[in-house]
Amino acid sequence: MPKSSKINESYLLEACEAAQAQKKPNISKIAREYGVPYATLRDHVKKHVHPRLANKLYNQLAGVVKKDTPARLVYNFDECGFQPGEGKSRKVISSKGSKVPDLAESKRGENITAIECVAADGWQMDPWFIFKGNGIFMESWFNESEALPPDTTIATSPNGWISDELAVQWLQSFINATNKRTKKGEKRILIFDGHGSHLTVEFLQLCEDNGVIPFGFLPHTTHLCQPLDGKPFLSYKQHFRRMNNELSYWAGEPVGKSEFLYMIGPVREKAFNQRIIHEAFKDRGIWPVNSKIADDLAILLWEGIPDIYAPDLDKITPSTPPSQPPSRPPSSSSIDISPPRTIQALKKNQAKLSKHADLLTPKLQRNLERIFEHNRIAAEHLAIANETIS
Repeated sequence: MPKSSKINESYLLEACEAAQAQKKPNISKIAREYGVPYATLRDHVKKHVHPRLANKLYNQLAGVVKKDTPARLVYNFDECGFQPGEGKSRKVISSKGSKVPDLAESKRGENITAIECVAADGWQMDPWFIFKGNGIFMESWFNESEALPPDTTIATSPNGWISDELAVQWLQSFINATNKRTKKGEKRILIFDGHGSHLTVEFLQLCEDNGVIPFGFLPHTTHLCQPLDGKPFLSYKQHFRRMNNELSYWAGEPVGKSEFLYMIGPVREKAFNQRIIHEAFKDRGIWPVNSKIADDLAILLWEGIPDIYAPDLDKITPSTPPSQPPSRPPSSSSIDISPPRTIQALKKNQAKLSKHADLLTPKLQRNLERIFEHNRIAAEHLAIANETIS
């Protein structure tokens, strides 16, 4: 029987994130874990781009997000996919020769899409959740949803994903929710990925009619440049998986819609706060706009950065591939040459180097600060991953 050509985009995005989080990812193993084709995942993870292309993107963004643009006017929205009931296998330790009963396993539940929107000042819009259905809502879904914000919206679609119509409805809710935050004559800047539902005539026309400036990235590349695809969604999914796995193992049945609404409220409270949202915009160079992030990404990632674009970005062809960073020469410093694995160790190394910073040129000092900043981000991601594993 031939394999289906349809790929679950949410699984592919999660697989890309898992690969990028590892220094030397095992693409074959990750593809099996997330149920995506090996060749497709390999192409997405290993695709190269010249840093000039990313620089052009950030330069265009700087033309939209001015230096004096208030943080409250810069928004990012995206969809986050969940599939309740999908728990990972666990290892059980027992004495040799004894029989170990299997923990209850549950089948995958239906697709559920969350639409989240945040602003650079730390503000967060009340969520939308899209269930798989035909427009009929059951009262039992909302029996234990008290932890959710009062203006939470529940919608349905045939597959549980966002549609062109739902995208327009969400945009109208966004406009209503942010009108009080917008002064007369100001324009809101809405940053999103290049999903087709965000680029319809109806969606873009509604933006123009209501003072919203749309700015989009290419699909499947937002995990590098979009604020929500950094710490917010990483934390969001990890907290959900932790609760979901416990229910899946001990209940033995997929988590239903009412159980999902019951546990997603506390999960959102843990995953989103003003500090995380602030740092997400800063780390991705979105607010304030930092075009140097493009160069940093080329150095930070284990193998280049994928193509990213704004809707009106001109096509350019890279003339030469990005040069490989030179190998590190032997060091006579008292600092351990092995990379720090914790934030505390990183700060300790940074403090030691700061004592000799005056011996470096200003350019080297700036480069060193950027390296430490991205190492800090990597250390935080590692800490979150270790917490999830434990």
